[in-house]
Amino acid sequence: MSELPWIKSYPAGVRWDAELPTMPVPQILANAVERWPDQAVIDFMGRKISYRELDQLSDRAAAGLQKLGVGLGVHVGLYLPNTPHYIVCFFGVLKAGGVVVNYSPLDAEKVLAHKVEDSETDIIVTLDLQAMLPQMERLLGTTRLRALVVGNVAEMTAAPQAVQQQMRSQVVDFAADEKHVRFAELIANDGRYTRHAIGDPNTALAVLQYTGGTTGEPKGAMLTHGNLSSACSQVWAIVDSTPRVLEPGQERMLVVLPLFHIYALTGCMLFGVLIGAELVLHLRFDLDAALREISGKRISVFPGVPTMYTAMLQHPDLAKFDLRSLKHCGSGGAPLPLEVQQQFQRVSGCQLNEGWGMTETSPTGTFTPRHGIRK
Repeated sequence: MSELPWIKSYPAGVRWDAELPTMPVPQILANAVERWPDQAVIDFMGRKISYRELDQLSDRAAAGLQKLGVGLGVHVGLYLPNTPHYIVCFFGVLKAGGVVVNYSPLDAEKVLAHKVEDSETDIIVTLDLQAMLPQMERLLGTTRLRALVVGNVAEMTAAPQAVQQQMRSQVVDFAADEKHVRFAELIANDGRYTRHAIGDPNTALAVLQYTGGTTGEPKGAMLTHGNLSSACSQVWAIVDSTPRVLEPGQERMLVVLPLFHIYALTGCMLFGVLIGAELVLHLRFDLDAALREISGKRISVFPGVPTMYTAMLQHPDLAKFDLRSLKHCGSGGAPLPLEVQQQFQRVSGCQLNEGWGMTETSPTGTFTPRHGIRK
């Protein structure tokens, strides 16, 4: 202990030596299915999907992907917003033995092409949206990309026909062929797929997550199953304090951060599944919708960024929304102004914790202690 003199300066309760279990990432879902099979894991545009159903859908996605040639070491891109397709295909790719490569809808076509070649992506899952599909179709003949799996937002909602009608101006037609596979066709099977042993989670690659860095082209951070699962364990170590902040199987999380970003991938999706939470998915952050959801659905967990908390505090009708259901709020991505933190805590009654990390750390790094002085 004398070799770690800084330990004496840590606030009481900081578990610097906490054990951080690692496991294959699909095991996080398997554990949740075993504990909470019939509990909702996804709430998206009126449709709720249980843990059991998500497991079955991802099995079917794995089987469909294997029919397309996905196996050990094959890289599959996810070019998706926050829809259930992302969660289903994320676990489906890993179950099939593949590696997930996340693509941002905000990327320019040149950047997308670079990532396809650099990551050796063979297949990409996307949606039939005007803002997404044409960009990927242009890469089919100019890069190594050989096939697209194309989903539709409406097919994952409670009222597909109504949503399809509402979104018709945003959707583009395409012909299903050897280079275009409909998502519905991908999962039209019995879910029987060939299971591959992952081996050591600490060395087995799970995700290639691109980061801009400061020089040159975007670079893919190689994140293992152990990196991602230990990051989830670290978040749990932060909230599993005395008294316990969150109760497994009883929480509801509002997910507005993009799942293709490492913050939301780990801090929302994987951590949410780890604790058996219900993930209320939104395509993007909408201030009014977020406040309505927190108040109306009694959201207990909200991971955000400083600008979101600032926007909430500046909402002219903030007093009309009850935020007292919140039990754990996190902020990352940028420094959190002290006055924003303090004001939000007064309004919500919920502690707002700030974290720092990097893509390369999956992304957990450090957190402000729950029981300590902010310095």
